[in-house]
Amino acid sequence: MVGQCINDYLDAYSDLVDIFKLSGKQAAMMSQSSLVEFISTCKEYEVLVAIGNPVMDVALGGGNNVVNEVLDDLVKYEVDIIEISSIARSIDDDMCRLIESASKRGLKVINEIGVAFAHSEVFEKNIFVERLKQQSKRFIEAGSWKILLESEGLTENIDEKDHRWHIIDKVISPLNLDQFMVEADDQDVLSKYIEIYGPNVNMMIDHTRLLKMEDARIGYGPSQFLWGKVVRYQL
Repeated sequence: MVGQCINDYLDAYSDLVDIFKLSGKQAAMMSQSSLVEFISTCKEYEVLVAIGNPVMDVALGGGNNVVNEVLDDLVKYEVDIIEISSIARSIDDDMCRLIESASKRGLKVINEIGVAFAHSEVFEKNIFVERLKQQSKRFIEAGSWKILLESEGLTENIDEKDHRWHIIDKVISPLNLDQFMVEADDQDVLSKYIEIYGPNVNMMIDHTRLLKMEDARIGYGPSQFLWGKVVRYQL
């Protein structure tokens, strides 16, 4: 989505959108003028701009200088958020230093964690739950803005009967609600997150799912099991 489409979308729904994320490939393949216009439009509507994978994945392979150049370019373009994956790359203590380096530049960091790389098959015995919990804790302590739980192998590309809600709960329940977000494009999945974690749970969705998600937040669909169930009590 580029050009006037972004403007029209945010003109209609900006009150419902916190972050607009471009994948690294989208950002890299857009013309510079289109990228600048996209960022400017988001700023106009007070929507944060995020750049996702594989920008940092590729940069890490080039060494510290390349990583620092990428971070500086993001700041120059007034990007607000960088997503960094610990699924696509094997990295640990260095991730904490990277979080600190990005944060010092004024960038918010979303750390992606999960159980599957790309569309690889996942077996229960190869899911390291305690490791994921430890990573989340350390990343937050290092200054990560939010932990993003990737849906692959948990609720995506597996049968509904095999959804791993027990794994999801063990990973995200130790975190405060404002410390994590979940990937949830499927309407039953996003509805289940709201049923269990409440209407304020942070979800990353495709822009075409926005109205379904907001319907679910007020308990009017899209999944029947959520109808009339969502309530709030705010002072």
